[in-house]
Amino acid sequence: MQNSPATVERGTGEGKTAVLRYLSGTHRGRVVELRDKTMHIIRGAEPDIRIAPADGVIEADCIATLHRSGSTYELEIIADNEVWVNGERVTSKVLGSGDLLELGHTGPVLRFRLYPPGVAPKKTLAEAFSDSLNGARSDGRSNIGKAGWFFTRFAQDLVTQTTLFFRLGVLLLIALLVVSVVVLIVQSYRFEKRLSTEAVRIEGIANLLQKTGAEAIKKSDFIQLRKQVEVQLEQAVQRVESLEARSDIIARTLAKVTPSVAFVQGSFGFVDPASGQRLRYIESPEGVYLFTLDERAALVELPFTGTAFAVNGERILLTNKHVAEPWLADERAKMPDEHGLRPMIVKMRAFFPGIAEPVDVDHLKSDDAVDLALLQARASIDNITVLEFVTDKPKPGDEVLVVGYPLGMAGMLARAKPQFIEEISSNADVDFWSVGEGLSAAGYIKPLASRGIVSQLSDHYVVFDAETAIGGSGGPVLNLDGGVVGINTAVVKGFGGSNLGVLSIFAERLLKQAAPADE
Repeated sequence: MQNSPATVERGTGEGKTAVLRYLSGTHRGRVVELRDKTMHIIRGAEPDIRIAPADGVIEADCIATLHRSGSTYELEIIADNEVWVNGERVTSKVLGSGDLLELGHTGPVLRFRLYPPGVAPKKTLAEAFSDSLNGARSDGRSNIGKAGWFFTRFAQDLVTQTTLFFRLGVLLLIALLVVSVVVLIVQSYRFEKRLSTEAVRIEGIANLLQKTGAEAIKKSDFIQLRKQVEVQLEQAVQRVESLEARSDIIARTLAKVTPSVAFVQGSFGFVDPASGQRLRYIESPEGVYLFTLDERAALVELPFTGTAFAVNGERILLTNKHVAEPWLADERAKMPDEHGLRPMIVKMRAFFPGIAEPVDVDHLKSDDAVDLALLQARASIDNITVLEFVTDKPKPGDEVLVVGYPLGMAGMLARAKPQFIEEISSNADVDFWSVGEGLSAAGYIKPLASRGIVSQLSDHYVVFDAETAIGGSGGPVLNLDGGVVGINTAVVKGFGGSNLGVLSIFAERLLKQAAPADE
């Protein structure tokens, strides 16, 4: 049952009045005034968190301790409990007014504030907006649920936790917000429904492209593919053009880094270690696939795509481990593994914008701790600028650019002119490989970029809201100067609009590990 936002536990303190507000969890809306010199943050029944004086507290139940320090409090974390302040994990910290506390991955979010003696803990407009926004971000709902939660909480705070004079001034604003919420919910529902339908269709076409061998792809297949993804790609292309038009800095950054970001195209299969024979398949008349080592059957060869970028003058590219070893993220790899078969790369190559011919690449080294890997080109790559790492962590609120090939080859086909589709589909021998070569020769291999904001950091990852999709894995996450602050690795499921990037310090470490011993 939700507590009233006006619920306040009163107390006394030295100097300013210190309070903690629950922005989420079972007690959201509650305000606790810190009245003793030492207070404990205690773990109750999951996910309940209580704040209580030191007397009678069992240390094993204690997450953190608050010690009075002058006019504020110092937060001290007990044992290995995970607590973040303003998006950074801490072991101790002197709190400042407005600091945001996150108690574990599933615990509540609290706001620490200081008020002059005798002043009631009322919120300003900015405080109500900030508290509601952070509470909505921590709520485990869909995007629509988060939006509804935010506007509901924001309206409640304006009505119950601000001054009477201010409340009268915002009544009109609340009415406008309600209308905006309805419009946003309807638009979001329509968009998500359309995106879900298109995703199913794209997956079906991806299965067609992933069929083994040099099976021809009909002209109708290309036309259908274009219809299915052109809406999504139109939005992505518009974002890139908007980025380039809005800011000379961003346009210069994209112009500098784009030639260094490669489209990775490859295929993998499976081999029997004992005999050295490749896994093959037979398709029955009923459409059932039967797997065998019989050389008369067709080879299992599963295509994949991804993104990589140049990081070393010795022909070295950086990407995700799950791109260099695609079977790690592919459900189709489980069956061969259960029968003792070993996965293997059959072919892997990289296409760079502006260079018609691809370059063959080999898997050089992977990081066992994070999703990173190095590829090495078999030949030199002319006129490619090496992207530089920024090892200082970005801060929450920093802007980033994510560059890559979302939706892979399907995305580039959707951007192609009708004449190109006509020409390539008329080729009777067209397949996965020749489509990539055709796109490159026609100049359609060019990465897309999206712009976003850093929302959180951990020891290994940066979380940002720049949009991406499957195929963008392995692309650089850049600051506005073009420095690499992370490597795009995953879309966060259940946390709409958020994606993960491995911090660049781990990429720099992997590159040093792969360097020859005499360097």
